[in-house]
Amino acid sequence: MIQIKRIYKENFPQGKKIIYQYSSDNYYDVSFKEKENGWAIDFTLKHLDTPFHKYLEGEIFEDHIEDIECYIVDFDGEEAGIVSFSHEKWHNVLRINDIHIDQAYQQQGIGSKLMALVKKRAAEIAVRAIVLETQTSNYPAIQFYRKHGFHLIGCDLVSYSNKDIEKREVRVEMGLVLET
Repeated sequence: MIQIKRIYKENFPQGKKIIYQYSSDNYYDVSFKEKENGWAIDFTLKHLDTPFHKYLEGEIFEDHIEDIECYIVDFDGEEAGIVSFSHEKWHNVLRINDIHIDQAYQQQGIGSKLMALVKKRAAEIAVRAIVLETQTSNYPAIQFYRKHGFHLIGCDLVSYSNKDIEKREVRVEMGLVLET
């Protein structure tokens, strides 16, 4: 049985670790050109000969994030997924900080249940949009977000290193504009 329950930072004095991992056979190749009258950025879907694998450990309750809400998915006594988000009041958006489903529980609708929760909370808080960050190498996540109505709203060509384009890990911002 699936249960989604809110967790609180004070219940985790030693912190709450999260493991981010994904594999992708595709990525969006980014090209950037400066033009006489502006700039051109292009994202072209390409296939990888060798799948891209990412593994990173992090902390769900990061000190620099204010007003964080965090929910875990309990699937028959096992932690199957987690989502955290925060209300960025200065521009009235809800930012999904983290959303992750354990590989053993993917493709079972858990991510969609968490996304429904995020959208419900966004409506309750009356924000104008939901935003998030992902990478051009995380094709499965991009497809998931697109399925839930998100669109590309921006990018950062040097967010993680000075060679993000070459590393195929350009930061992309995706957003869902809400009716207010």
